[in-house]
Amino acid sequence: MKKFSRFLASRPLGVSALVILVFLYLLMAFAEPVAPYEPTTSFPEMTYHPPNLRLTLQGLQAQEARVINTMTWKYVLVKDAYHPVGFFVKGAPYKLFGLIPAERHLIGTKDGRYPVFVFGADNLGRDLFSRVIHGSRISLTIGFIATAISLGLAILFGGLAGYYGGMVDWAIMRFSEFFMLIPGLYLILFLRSLLSGDMDSGQSYMVITVILSLVGWPGTARTIRGLVHSIKREDFILNARLEGIPSVLIIFAHIIPQTASLLIVSIALSIPGFIMSETTLSYLGLGIVDPAVSWGSLIKRDISTLSNLRNFPWLLSPVWLLLTVTLAFNFLADTLRDFYDPYHAVFPRIRDKLFGKKTVPADDDALVHVCDLAVSFPRPAPAHGALQAVRGVSFSLRRGEILGIVGESGSGKSVTTSAIPGLLPKTAVWSGSVRYDGQELLGLPLESIRAFRGKKIGMIFQEPGRSYDPLQNMEKVFLETFRNSDPAMTREAARKKAVSLLEEVGLDRVEERLGNFPHQFSGGQLQRIGIALALAQGCELLIADEPTTALDVTIQAQIVALIKRIRDERKISVIFISHDIDLVAGISDRILVMYSGLVMEEGPARDVFESPAHPYTRALLAAAPRFETHYSRDPLDIISGRVPDPSNPPPACPFAPRCRFVAPRCREALPVLEELPPRDAQHPAGAGHPGECCNPAGAEHPGESCNPAGVSAHDNPQSTPHRYRCVFTPEKQV
Repeated sequence: MKKFSRFLASRPLGVSALVILVFLYLLMAFAEPVAPYEPTTSFPEMTYHPPNLRLTLQGLQAQEARVINTMTWKYVLVKDAYHPVGFFVKGAPYKLFGLIPAERHLIGTKDGRYPVFVFGADNLGRDLFSRVIHGSRISLTIGFIATAISLGLAILFGGLAGYYGGMVDWAIMRFSEFFMLIPGLYLILFLRSLLSGDMDSGQSYMVITVILSLVGWPGTARTIRGLVHSIKREDFILNARLEGIPSVLIIFAHIIPQTASLLIVSIALSIPGFIMSETTLSYLGLGIVDPAVSWGSLIKRDISTLSNLRNFPWLLSPVWLLLTVTLAFNFLADTLRDFYDPYHAVFPRIRDKLFGKKTVPADDDALVHVCDLAVSFPRPAPAHGALQAVRGVSFSLRRGEILGIVGESGSGKSVTTSAIPGLLPKTAVWSGSVRYDGQELLGLPLESIRAFRGKKIGMIFQEPGRSYDPLQNMEKVFLETFRNSDPAMTREAARKKAVSLLEEVGLDRVEERLGNFPHQFSGGQLQRIGIALALAQGCELLIADEPTTALDVTIQAQIVALIKRIRDERKISVIFISHDIDLVAGISDRILVMYSGLVMEEGPARDVFESPAHPYTRALLAAAPRFETHYSRDPLDIISGRVPDPSNPPPACPFAPRCRFVAPRCREALPVLEELPPRDAQHPAGAGHPGECCNPAGAEHPGESCNPAGVSAHDNPQSTPHRYRCVFTPEKQV
């Protein structure tokens, strides 16, 4: 509840909608004391009386009015004829909630000699405000009851159809389509005509509720059926079936709760729809009729003519209330949708526009400069907290440099690089700075960031087979890309340029293959096409997000060689992401090792590969297969355990639970990113460098000092520092 309150505070429309709805439902619950009169109380001599509540120097007063034309019911206000209005005045007796006798009303004239008309009077001289308050009991509750019945039917039939499939699915879907094929209004009229017309108000209320429920369930049922059909293939459902859990329990205890976010939003959207349906029926004379009252019955006759609307505009009060309730429920549904499914949020973040961003000094030679980048994602309820994908990452990328980023899945590699071209979801909570050639990119509006995407920043994605529209051939794909930067480019010019690019990336038989579709290419060919598309608009930065994951070893080597050749020929910068540290070391100038959203080690590729300073880097290298391991009986080294939960990252070193060299202080505080001295004879890389935790397995006196060599990280600055988060002495380790 606290999380929802905090979320709601950032949604002003949602807050306003909730306040309005709570207020209206409180008025409904206390209709008897709030309304000045009973809904049937009539003042025959005051037909179509205008609103007479006035704020004067003497306080609230009810002003008298006199009829001057009984044909048109035109009134004039009587000057100086006022009656004091008070709160909690005595009036007609009633029973609060049907139990507590009372006679106090929220508002009324103190002398009782003249009525107070807040909204005016109707054609029979009845107080419209009192009738609106009492009518809300039907109009505001019928939506909830009809929604409950309709949603129950939808869950039942949709769940059964999606889970069992086959003939059950076919029969239920054909049954639902029968209701959907008939226009809703005609179906309502047909069902209503089958019932007796001599029903009292209570019976009419229940009958209308059931009719609306029968009309409203098919659409939701089909949606739930699709979700259930997808969820039932999940592993936890298969495990439940293997354990022998009954199908009904699996459906309603395991599958249906997975659709909770959809159901909640559907409820919020369905309620105003049913309210409007009841209004329509009552307006047509097929719903609530006197002596019962609803908002629909209030607009049945009174606003049916333009003359009434012109002469008595207060008769539109129920209409404005209906519109207000409908909009409030829709705004509340939007808020609930964003809360339960945050990736659909539509509200832009203005934090940085209001408070500014952290500025960092720019490197003259750096094309990209990332400073203290942190990215988190809100989790759908009922989960608590946020997924902290990146927790303060900083690095620079020089012109013409290849930066390799390596780490396990969930380390934050892709999220970090997605922040550069502004591809983070709208609901991502970020801080820090991302500069491209001195220009701040984080927080730029869409139109501004589009000037960088493709034209200056190109991307190669992990799965080439999913990066293309299966209904477009490659010629159309390239034509669309080229016209993004040059709308006047002709098809022939685009074809020539596409041929040149594809030949550059080493694709065979380019001319005849431009007309082929994605499924007609292999994975390696699609990846070459992806590289060509990334280069199509002359980018200066190429982000390769695990471009070799789905390829065999031979094709991997070809793609890596291609990227390196393109860097050398075009003088572009490259960010290369991979799980394979051997592969990254072979292509990169510098390596960034990430774990749990943090940079654990950074330095020149040769230094990181040959003299790793962090136990995690050493573990990655040890786990990488070597040629000789294929012929060895020794098992391949593995990293035991798993990456920390990003929703609850440890406050200390995140690798401590998996590290074989962990010390007590490693679990107390997060190590800082320290700089190693340069690689020379006196101080080889990885020997006795300062840090926040020690290596008891390698130190001569474990736990006594975190700087056994007494070397300061600032004594030997260098242009390409080798940084790490842990004290490590590899030459002393077994």
